[in-house]
Amino acid sequence: MYIPASFEIHDTEEMVQFIRQNSFGILFSQVNERPFATHLPLLIEQGATRKQTLLGHFAKANPHWRKLDGAEVLIVFQGPHAYISPSWYVEKQAVPTWNYVAVHVTGKCRIIQDERQLHSLLMETVRFYEPNSSLLDHLDEEFYVKLEKAVVGFEIEVAAMEGKAKLSQNKSADTIRAVIDGLRNSNDRQAGEVARLMQIQLDVVGGSD
Repeated sequence: MYIPASFEIHDTEEMVQFIRQNSFGILFSQVNERPFATHLPLLIEQGATRKQTLLGHFAKANPHWRKLDGAEVLIVFQGPHAYISPSWYVEKQAVPTWNYVAVHVTGKCRIIQDERQLHSLLMETVRFYEPNSSLLDHLDEEFYVKLEKAVVGFEIEVAAMEGKAKLSQNKSADTIRAVIDGLRNSNDRQAGEVARLMQIQLDVVGGSD
């Protein structure tokens, strides 16, 4: 991913939290010498050594998993994004652009062969997305075990992680405030979220040029 210095996210913990908050990623690899992508919910675990692991599962009918054991993959996590109009800028000479936040992860994939590990992964996935639910207390175990046979679990040992937060950091404080106002006046929900992140960024640097 192309990342100008002013937009780079350096804090690994910040990227880990971003993945947890935007956990529906896209996994890319090669299948039969062609690019292939699957949209997946993914969990991220961080061990005692600060090494990260991504965990997820495919539908067994999806051919993507069959060539993944031992393969290097790319996973893209997309956060909020919004069109930025040059009409919002204080500067007169400006062009349209797009603000966004994204994290890219690369690593080696391993297909989970152990049924107990797969079961544990699926239970943990439900707990992550329904932390206050009693759903697991009422599952029909036999029915659930049958469904597990229709999926394939995997884990990815993270080799590299890079994050980009393009939030107009290269503009003046006055322009950033103007862009925030423009985004807040938009009906786009994602525009409002980009405005919120820009305001946090502005507050951190003190709102000065």
